[in-house]
Amino acid sequence: MITKYDKEFDRILSANAGVITSCDAQAAGATRPAFSDYVQRRGLERISRGVYADPNTFADEMALFQKRFPKAIFSHDSALYLHDMTDHEPMPLSVTVDSNYNATPLKDQGIRVHYVKPEWYSLGVAEVQTPSGGTVQAYDRERTICDLIRRRTSTDSAVFRQAIQSYVRSKNKNMTRLSEYAKTMNMESRVREVMEVAL
Repeated sequence: MITKYDKEFDRILSANAGVITSCDAQAAGATRPAFSDYVQRRGLERISRGVYADPNTFADEMALFQKRFPKAIFSHDSALYLHDMTDHEPMPLSVTVDSNYNATPLKDQGIRVHYVKPEWYSLGVAEVQTPSGGTVQAYDRERTICDLIRRRTSTDSAVFRQAIQSYVRSKNKNMTRLSEYAKTMNMESRVREVMEVAL
């Protein structure tokens, strides 16, 4: 039986590249039985607890991953990839979590995990579209540049150069924001030094 929530559920599925969660349904005001009924009628597959995917939609691995681990923010080379600042596909995926987060399940899946102070965790979080059309949370360009400079010794030099050049050439760069992030993360001189050379 079609319910009043079907249209909203369909919209969520479409916006999230074929993925919907019980939290999405709850936010839409639906009851658990109404959502369960929709899942059955649509033939959605259970991916993990509370996460369902349309088997007829090409799986958006990044969107699916973040639905399972909503506190993992795409960062470093994964953020570069999402912002089209590198031609290297991120393998494995890189995410950043609050230093208090238990990342064992992420590491068990081979994810590269970066920890940051709680006060830096939400700095520069943005909604970004994946190549498959889903929406995920990743750090914006400026925060990603700061992260790369912070971990310069462990970043591939070719990837680092390409990312900096891509940022400098970008019409969307925001040097004021970059400077603010650098100040917050106590790395103003390091960021200034890299930018002076690149510019």
